[in-house]
Amino acid sequence: MKCKIVTEVDMPQVMDLWDYCFEKKDDPFFQWYFQEYCLRHNIILGGFSEEDGHLQNMLHLNPYQILLREQEEVAPYIVGVATDPADRGHELTGKLLQAAFRLLRRRDCAFALLMPVYAGIYQKYDFAFCYHKHVYEMPLAKLTVPEPSGSLSLERYRSYDASLFADIYAALAEGYNGLPIRTDFQWKKLLQVHQLEKVQAVVVYHGDEPRGYMFYQLTDDRTFLIQELVALTPDAKWTLLHYAKAHQAAVDRLYWEAVEDDLTYLEFADADVAGRLKPFMMARCFDACRALVHYDAPEDCPDGEITLLLKDDLLKENNSTVILRVEDGVLSLEKTERPYQAVISMGAFTQMYFGAYTFTQLVEAGKIQVRAYAPEVFAFMDCLFPKCVNFINEYY
Repeated sequence: MKCKIVTEVDMPQVMDLWDYCFEKKDDPFFQWYFQEYCLRHNIILGGFSEEDGHLQNMLHLNPYQILLREQEEVAPYIVGVATDPADRGHELTGKLLQAAFRLLRRRDCAFALLMPVYAGIYQKYDFAFCYHKHVYEMPLAKLTVPEPSGSLSLERYRSYDASLFADIYAALAEGYNGLPIRTDFQWKKLLQVHQLEKVQAVVVYHGDEPRGYMFYQLTDDRTFLIQELVALTPDAKWTLLHYAKAHQAAVDRLYWEAVEDDLTYLEFADADVAGRLKPFMMARCFDACRALVHYDAPEDCPDGEITLLLKDDLLKENNSTVILRVEDGVLSLEKTERPYQAVISMGAFTQMYFGAYTFTQLVEAGKIQVRAYAPEVFAFMDCLFPKCVNFINEYY
């Protein structure tokens, strides 16, 4: 198989494979994606047969920037991973991912994002869950929250203006890690697709000041589906949820994938609908040394050091033994051949770097192997890579 960047000449094959695996060609999203977005704003990598040149598999690299540990990080979002059914069972996905990682390393990227349909496909390539959602799924009648303040008002929108939502969304950066930066282009893309998919919007105001918004759908199976709810105050959230509950004549159920640390369930009268934690988005580091060189030690991190074996079974150039050392609040990286104290796979490294789990948690889960228990090393690593609450709500 030969891996290469797709050009216009190859697009008919790409579209046929997408039609086979995902949305059909007459679907509004399909038409928007291939007419307005592909090759104009993203990169498609294809694996082509060396015998007859047909497209065997593909992945799409959609551009994103995220706020990772308070720094802007380019992290392409991998979508549209698909293999022609006649070519399945030959481990072609690994070869294509390997080519993609090498391409992205040359472009000074260290991480990629991916939302799996089935995580098992990607776990063997060291993708790991770094984002979770708190999922509420219940009869709408069981949604019980405090009465909102009479000082707030609601306005429903049929045409979207990103300025209504952008400042409210940006406020999330104060409390969440790994948050995608929604530029004007990203907002335009999001709202265009929302209109295609008949997603509606409601904004809650205190006087003339927006306090929150909700994107939602009324689905054919009578569900009030909350696509995104962002509120700057609890009262704004109660107002939006009361708006949802007012749809009981039109729908029967509520489905909402809230932020991981959402506490709305504390108000529920029925504990059986308190929700569940759902793994949502995976990430993968393919240039660990670059990531570490750009990492800033937290202000309260003590001096210390550890020798790590960074292990990547897919990408040999991402393997190295390094000394991580903090002196006077400054982190340094030194490649070494001395014996290592811990072995960390790229999946575990990514989870630790994103703050999804601490070093200690990953050791206890068997994701990091240590040669000897040293309490001071565990404390040092947990301070160097503190736990974060990550949030992302992008789907393509």
